[in-house]
Amino acid sequence: MSTKQRYDRSDIRRLNVVSVLDQLRANGAMSRAKIATALGLTRATVSNIATDLLNASLIRETEYDQGDAGRPGLLLNLNPNSGSMIAVDIDVDRISVVLANVGMETLWREEMALPGSVGADQALSQVVDLVDQALELGRSMDLPCRGICVAWAGLVKREDGRLEYGPTSGWQHVPLKSDWESRFGVSVHVENEAHVGAIWAHHFGPRPGAQNLVYLSVGAGLASGVFVDGVLLRGKQGFAGQVGHTFFADNGVKCSCGKYGCWVTEIGAAAVQRKLLEAGVPVPDAGSGRDDWIAFAVERAKEGDADVLQILSSVAAQLGSGLASLVQTVNPSIIVVGGRLAGLMTLVDSEIREALMAATLPYMAEDIQLVISQSEDDRLRGCLALVFDQMMKHPPIAIGRV
Repeated sequence: MSTKQRYDRSDIRRLNVVSVLDQLRANGAMSRAKIATALGLTRATVSNIATDLLNASLIRETEYDQGDAGRPGLLLNLNPNSGSMIAVDIDVDRISVVLANVGMETLWREEMALPGSVGADQALSQVVDLVDQALELGRSMDLPCRGICVAWAGLVKREDGRLEYGPTSGWQHVPLKSDWESRFGVSVHVENEAHVGAIWAHHFGPRPGAQNLVYLSVGAGLASGVFVDGVLLRGKQGFAGQVGHTFFADNGVKCSCGKYGCWVTEIGAAAVQRKLLEAGVPVPDAGSGRDDWIAFAVERAKEGDADVLQILSSVAAQLGSGLASLVQTVNPSIIVVGGRLAGLMTLVDSEIREALMAATLPYMAEDIQLVISQSEDDRLRGCLALVFDQMMKHPPIAIGRV
């Protein structure tokens, strides 16, 4: 026996509120009349919704609309100062925390180094201190926090908001969501770092709104975030995208996950550094500075160092051939390569593209856009976008009359 979903008046009201916000998000400033026409609602309904959103400071009135005949009306637009959002990126060797308004303007940022041997409890206590600072600053600016999003490298059980396993950090069964929601009193979202990178690419990347994309995060680890038909693929537990730990090469190199020959052992940060050292390139030790060895390799490559260029070309070929497997699995229109090694990869983007096209079925290779991200903040901006998405879907207003 089939059942139909039933909606009461408050459900309809909420759907209409979300629809109005979506119109402003997609189109920018609009008049009440244009919103009503676009949504097929009465002007009275839109005016009532606008009043509630104005009272909640989620939107604001701007200049008069002079585009149509008749009496001009005030335009409505999203209010960038209706609240604040906090993004947290917990990387292998650093913590980054950003406070932004809902217009995505960065208001405060802080970073802190993490020693390689630090445990999860110690690391999270440092993160909590930074989040407390961000929340206090937001309150002082009269910007209520609309949510916190944490990007984590590893298997993140999204519904429970905990890190089940970090292949590089070694952390296991680390809770976060429920603890932080109790502590801070706001919604907390926990995501895999490549997933939030894909969310960034979907909203703000080279082709905003792309429905089918692959975001590959290349750093100490290697993971992907994938959108198919506008939906982020998370999988049964939320663990989708751990492509760095698929078998790639019979190289005898043991991965941090315990297996041998994973893709990350050929193109991850430790792999690139290992290959450079084996070629006699005197790269600084990884512990000497967060990205000192990467900056050194970039400089040597730009100077034409043959050994460095040869290693990077080899890595580019392995990166491109691995990407081909992803292309033939999910059929994206755009691939974005980001992460800590993106600066190195920009030097060999043509070699990556060549290897990708050579290993991809001809018709699937057509019209694929390959972009190396120039942003160092993919994950942080993806976290902010996720919080903003949730706020748009669940606006903090009382749902009353229809």
